[in-house]
Amino acid sequence: MSRLAFRTGLEAPRPRSALVLVALATGSLAASGEISPAVLGLQALALGFAAWRRSAPFDWQRRAGVLNLGLVLCATIALGEVSRGAPASVALAALAVLASGLQLLDARPRRSEFLLVALALFQVVLASSLTDSLLFAPFLIAFLPTCVWTLLVHTLRSEALEAGDPAAAAAVLTPGLLGTTVAASLVSLVVALALFFVLPRLHEGLLRSGAMPALSTAGFSERVSLGDLGRIRRDTTVMLRVRTIEGEAPPPAEAYYRGLAFDRFDGRSWSVSDPVRRIVDGEASRGLRLARTERPANLVQEILREPVVSGVLFEAGDPVALEGGTGRIERDANGGLYAPETAGDRVRYAIAVQDTLASEAALALDHAGVPSSEGRYLALPPLSAEVTALAARIVAPARNDLERARAIERWLRRNGRYTDQPPPDDRNDPRSPIERFLLGELEAHCEYFASAMVVMARSQGLPARLANGFAGGRRNAVGDFVELVGSDAHAWVEIHFDRHGWVRFDPTPPDLRLAASAPPTLLDRIEDLRSALELLWFQHVVEFDRSKQFDAAIRTWKKLRTWLPAETTGKAATSGPAALERLRQLPVVWLVPAAAGALLLLLLRRRSAPTRADLPRRYAAALRLLARHGLVRRPAITPRGFAIEVGRRIERPGAEAFARLTEAYLASRWGGATNPERPEDLRSLRDSLRT
Repeated sequence: MSRLAFRTGLEAPRPRSALVLVALATGSLAASGEISPAVLGLQALALGFAAWRRSAPFDWQRRAGVLNLGLVLCATIALGEVSRGAPASVALAALAVLASGLQLLDARPRRSEFLLVALALFQVVLASSLTDSLLFAPFLIAFLPTCVWTLLVHTLRSEALEAGDPAAAAAVLTPGLLGTTVAASLVSLVVALALFFVLPRLHEGLLRSGAMPALSTAGFSERVSLGDLGRIRRDTTVMLRVRTIEGEAPPPAEAYYRGLAFDRFDGRSWSVSDPVRRIVDGEASRGLRLARTERPANLVQEILREPVVSGVLFEAGDPVALEGGTGRIERDANGGLYAPETAGDRVRYAIAVQDTLASEAALALDHAGVPSSEGRYLALPPLSAEVTALAARIVAPARNDLERARAIERWLRRNGRYTDQPPPDDRNDPRSPIERFLLGELEAHCEYFASAMVVMARSQGLPARLANGFAGGRRNAVGDFVELVGSDAHAWVEIHFDRHGWVRFDPTPPDLRLAASAPPTLLDRIEDLRSALELLWFQHVVEFDRSKQFDAAIRTWKKLRTWLPAETTGKAATSGPAALERLRQLPVVWLVPAAAGALLLLLLRRRSAPTRADLPRRYAAALRLLARHGLVRRPAITPRGFAIEVGRRIERPGAEAFARLTEAYLASRWGGATNPERPEDLRSLRDSLRT
């Protein structure tokens, strides 16, 4: 029977490592958050069922018709993902997950585990493009040795069965072989890591995701309806991680990160009146100048922004310059910044802003004038006269524009009550939501308070607009940065002054909007550690592109120049103990003794086990003896199979001697064990061949 014919009929249970392999591959995809719970649930059922019936499958698991029906069901579910709006890559990932689960249930005779391994590997490759989560790394590290071991187990079992000795596989699959497999896999990972940092980059980021879940456009787009931001505020997902590089950032309770500003209001929704965006000249990866101002930037921050469908970028003041892997930068008529090419990606950028707040005294002497003679910041939707009258009563005691703006802000803060639930919409009431809010109980979230202030300010001749973004945040003590989540989404008001530009006002009552500060718990600290590690993973792995590789090479070269001899650098030579001490501190120098120590340890191990080193040579001598008598081992036959074939051609003493040599060879090479050496075996084989 040929090897191909034999392996076609192999019915041995799948190795347990095959179940672990599929679980790891599916876990890497699950880390992306893209796979639906239904698909993951079906895969969990398949894994559990396959583990339960691994050694005693049902009859239907061997029927091609049932399994083909299952494959059709898998394809149908994947098409259903597409019909629900999922990207093609996500639907393909769902199909790969379900197909691997179906493959585990398939108990028909199989040639190898290559199909299952290929499906699992395909899932890991898809996961690398669907996520940049830190969880992907441990899944990948565990996947590699599991994959190698699965293939190894199947191959050795096939060889043993073909040789007619199924029990031999169990003797070969020892803990020593497993340890060697894991060690070799880890070595390959170390080599791959070195190549990752050394090989030239062809693209901006190796693992950059293109299909991550993005924050809905409802809150951060060119049109926002009242209530949209309130829905975002119920999301606790981290949206921004902000680290201050230069300057002094305000405390989290006083920090605002603006996304967009809106000038047109129709009573129910806000929009940017001029939808045309201008492309900012230059490349963000090399740095962009965003404003020409005599005032230098006084705050530089590094911001990691999660995916936002509209591609909005956030800043803590008036932007002056920007640098990062954001792709093309666009700007709308109100100064909002967009990165449409990376809208669905997690992006990191450094932004320099001017965040100096004008004093109350300086603003009191300024005038709230319309910028560039534009009337769009004073336009109002049809409103009840009661609203205008209410605004007039509020600002009546004020003596200047600043006092009028503060009076409206103060009145809303004192008389309003914050809640994430918007006022009920009464279809029988002809008034707009803002009119019902102002003339009602004054209970709503930030969008209503900000919109109400803009309306009242404009009714009193103050040019105003609504701005949204994030406010507040929580400091991550482990990573030394500030985290802002979806519930930190906020809206506020900006009023334009002639000499000071747009000045921020926040009419929302702060008592319930800002999260109460409480001592961090153990779970909080664990979450801080996870978030900090995820930021490091993104900075140093996901975003390790050509520019960062070049910067790292320059820094390494500058560091090494301080250790080079004087003849190379042209500097004065350093001699004596000081020079020796500097060499001792050089990490590269320690590679030489480390390599020498490893080589010495290897030589000692080889000398401590001479039998293992000698056995292959005796076996090779036996093969040469047999070859001189016309008995040559073919490439397609296993050592045991060849021993059986030799036993049919020569006398029994010689056949038994060669069989013992074969077992000793196999035990030494694959099993990590040593058989007692019998020098007479080679002589017995030689004598048998002579007769």
